[in-house]
Amino acid sequence: MSAYTTPEEYFGAATVPEAVERAARGGRGITLLDVSLAETPLPYSLLARSARRVATALAGLGVRPGDRVALISRTDARLLLSLFGVWRAGAVPTVLAPPHRLSGLPGLVADLRHRLDQVDARCVVVADPFGEFLAKRLGRQVTTCGELTARRADLAPPITTDPDEPAYLQFTSGTTGPSKAVVLTHRQLLTNAVVCCERLLLDGAGSVHASWAPLYHDLGLVAVVSCAAAGVGLVLQSPEAFLASPDSWVDAMSRYRATSTVSPGFAYGLAATGMRDRPRALDLSALRVCGDGSEPTRREAVEAFTEQGARYGLRPEAVTPMYGLAEATLSVSMGSLSEPLLWDHVRRDALSSRGVAEVVPAHVPGARSLAVVGHPVPGVDLRVVGACGEPLPDRAVGEVCVRGPSLMLGYWQDPVATAEAVRDGWLRTGDLGYLTPAGLVVCGRVKDMIIVGGANLYPEDYEHVASRADGARATCAAFSEPGAERMVVVVEPVDGGDPARVAERVMDRLREELGHAPDRVVVVGRGSIPRTSSGKVQRERCRARYFGGELPVVADLPR
Repeated sequence: MSAYTTPEEYFGAATVPEAVERAARGGRGITLLDVSLAETPLPYSLLARSARRVATALAGLGVRPGDRVALISRTDARLLLSLFGVWRAGAVPTVLAPPHRLSGLPGLVADLRHRLDQVDARCVVVADPFGEFLAKRLGRQVTTCGELTARRADLAPPITTDPDEPAYLQFTSGTTGPSKAVVLTHRQLLTNAVVCCERLLLDGAGSVHASWAPLYHDLGLVAVVSCAAAGVGLVLQSPEAFLASPDSWVDAMSRYRATSTVSPGFAYGLAATGMRDRPRALDLSALRVCGDGSEPTRREAVEAFTEQGARYGLRPEAVTPMYGLAEATLSVSMGSLSEPLLWDHVRRDALSSRGVAEVVPAHVPGARSLAVVGHPVPGVDLRVVGACGEPLPDRAVGEVCVRGPSLMLGYWQDPVATAEAVRDGWLRTGDLGYLTPAGLVVCGRVKDMIIVGGANLYPEDYEHVASRADGARATCAAFSEPGAERMVVVVEPVDGGDPARVAERVMDRLREELGHAPDRVVVVGRGSIPRTSSGKVQRERCRARYFGGELPVVADLPR
């Protein structure tokens, strides 16, 4: 294992409550923004003080150290106070996605009940508007964020927390199967927070991190913990505020002189469109790191963001890809901070047929451009292995394996899944990739691979090309038919588009650009393709819905 900085060395603490108490001595904090950029300041001193009162209130509800507490709320001050109060009480929080629309409530409640049962939650803390509704349906002790944070109970004595005890349960994204609860300790969480601070250059009073990532996703949670532990400024939006006005994220980075941000790649495409179509007074010259936390990184979105951002002072080397996953807390590797993002241009047919990444010029027909996600962060080792677990040479495609100090304890009360994922200290990520002298390249998922006629077809390629067809939205899903070497591509049409014509255009474009057309293109109603909390398509879930007759199909075109 390579050398790394421990949380004791960096933060002077190895548990979240201790780190926040130390940060409270400084003058920084969190600035929460709504869709119109109206501010709600939350100094770390207030966060620490309020967390003590919330801990006392939780104890009054019967919550004891080690108990699991679920939190269901949009990102706001009350959620943050409740979350850090759970940590202060010595309990183990898990943040779950709140309801987004009434039409999806029945399915959401069923999913919440399953997750609460999965972790045996002692208490559920929900946003005030959902309190009465969820209290009747979850079958658990429910209190609201408002009730919890409004209590004025006397402060209970501080609870001593073991750094190596569970600190958080992070549900996986569920891109290729049922979501599982990852168990992370305080030391693991803060060790990865150190890495984030070091790599995002959060190193002093002049550092400001901007985030809209949801707290129920590892990207959002680790951003909040990292900034709070380091005592650096955090400008925080809810994902709902960002989606309602994507321009507000860029406006916030300009107004608050943000030095770093990390986001799924689609947000950079939206930001580029906003800067192009709605020119305004912006200053992005303070940004030192713009991390793209999605795989695969889309070249068009990155280049558009870099081009448009340059008009407002953005340095091209600020945009860098990152690779991580919940089982490693978050960060695994990161691109260079001193040069523009590197692309590896490889021959698509060699990648599919022989699992070899042959370098070709970017303009050659059949070339696939993949982002180099860099070398491992401090403390992390990675390798790429074949089907029998043997290490592979550079440019040979295999499964990415990771080990390091932030590797999960395991999946909550699931020793079988844990033993399958972690072998001899190495996490088998399920991601396909290959090594180059410049770093790791991620090119797909093991479980998502579609095999047709002996060739490995990457669903990411089909989704990307389909999304560029006239009349198709960016959200697409490609998967195989169960028990057969046949592929289905599901797309959503733009508003007002003729579904049948969209299917024809998608099929033609896939045949022209990829050489192998899918067996059928299916057009479904807008918003029907399931996605994870970070915007990734849930292919397995989409496949189950399609073959289960649950997708609202509006056009179906066989090859």
